[in-house]
Amino acid sequence: MIKYLSLILLFILNVNLLAGENPKTKITIKIKGLRSNTGTVKVALCNSAENYKNHKSPFIGLNLPIRNNQAEITLPDLPIGYYAVKAFHDENDNDDLDTNFLGIPIEDYGFSNNANGIFGPPSWNKAKVLMSEEAPVILINFN
Repeated sequence: MIKYLSLILLFILNVNLLAGENPKTKITIKIKGLRSNTGTVKVALCNSAENYKNHKSPFIGLNLPIRNNQAEITLPDLPIGYYAVKAFHDENDNDDLDTNFLGIPIEDYGFSNNANGIFGPPSWNKAKVLMSEEAPVILINFN
């Protein structure tokens, strides 16, 4: 009987250890180099190539206030994994990245890893960052 109870207890302990909580991290996003304190910074935190491509459906969408030509936020309790950030300075608060008649953005924008694209945004692979338990900082410089 003790043998069976020991096996059951061991099984329960192993299941609890294997099913433990998913590790979490916090991510700090810093946007620097804004040309003014007017408007807000629109930020899209993406956790997959699919929601990175679709600007209407990010994992988390944020509107950040601007102080001293920069914006910053810390997001706690996020699952460890790959993330990419897209951001733009919505100076006129119209919720759109304004462009000229050729479709070239006239409001500042940037991506994690300070990645650049050719004729469009950089790929998910260029912008993604592996977030671990070390509380990483994603720094985007608008120039």
